[in-house]
Amino acid sequence: MDMYWGEKPGLRVVNVADLSPVGEPFVELLSIDDRPLEWARYSGLPANALERAVPRPRVSRYRAAWQAANAARGATALVSHLPRMTAAVADAARLRGIDTPHLAFSFNFTQLPAPAARTRFRRSLASVDQFCTYTGFEADLYAEVFAIPRDRFRPLCWTQEAPVPGAVHPMLLPSGPFVAAVGGEGRDFAMLIAAARALPQVPFVVIARQTPLLMDPPANMTVHFNLPYATCWGIAARAAALLVPLRDADTCCGHITLVSARMLGLPIVTTRSRGTDEYTQDFAGTKLVPAGSVEGWVEAIRTVIADPDAARAAAAIDHAEAATLYDRSRWSTYIRDFVAQARA
Repeated sequence: MDMYWGEKPGLRVVNVADLSPVGEPFVELLSIDDRPLEWARYSGLPANALERAVPRPRVSRYRAAWQAANAARGATALVSHLPRMTAAVADAARLRGIDTPHLAFSFNFTQLPAPAARTRFRRSLASVDQFCTYTGFEADLYAEVFAIPRDRFRPLCWTQEAPVPGAVHPMLLPSGPFVAAVGGEGRDFAMLIAAARALPQVPFVVIARQTPLLMDPPANMTVHFNLPYATCWGIAARAAALLVPLRDADTCCGHITLVSARMLGLPIVTTRSRGTDEYTQDFAGTKLVPAGSVEGWVEAIRTVIADPDAARAAAAIDHAEAATLYDRSRWSTYIRDFVAQARA
């Protein structure tokens, strides 16, 4: 980074993603306090034939972690995404004797690791300076599970641009009012199938990754695997409600789907979970169902189908504030504050 007379010295942040490509936007932040900010970006996605040929262990993750740790020497801050990448980066930095302030962003487990793996995580994560979770419940949970001081955690809501629903071929849409489920992480598809069987007159559309439970759906359930993003939200936007059935009352998944639905003004039916409370509580357009309650799901879906206009009107109340609540600038502010503290 070149410097000119009178110019403040620049800042450098190393950013390493686990499952996102190098060029995918994270935050738009090019300067802090009039000091230019340079980003060094790495990705744990497979980048060559060897990495594609060896899925386990993820060679690409450890290659990216080593690259990021090396690049972090002399940098202002180091940002890693998702727990396994964070652990790999922390290990690499420790082996290299690098103590650049380390932020674990998107620190979220769809399912907690087994006891033996938790022990390894505790060792690896001990040197990480700060953890960003998407809920306060997760911050409390991970602090206890991994024996990390709670004051190292900073809950921050998920942010994004609103999905842009695409055109949908009529063949992909049921003929009458229908409900749609989107996403696969931490979902209770067995319960959803049971609810569909109890409501044979209601069409269900499920958009997810392939999973054995969805290979033999009931007659009123249509399942699509790996649809294009715009098509997925094109279908969801035409549904009477978006369904987010979660595995249990502590599942920390579904945040992106819930936020996307609110930003589109869609009625939501979802499981009451401490892992998503901050995305569902006190929102007029969201109906909460006790975990595992087929009867609760049947009743909630019946209510929406019986009066879809009322459900849409309630969801519109949430839609009005969603654009501000989930604006990506919140992440930029958070990262700016972390970098400012790191250089202090």
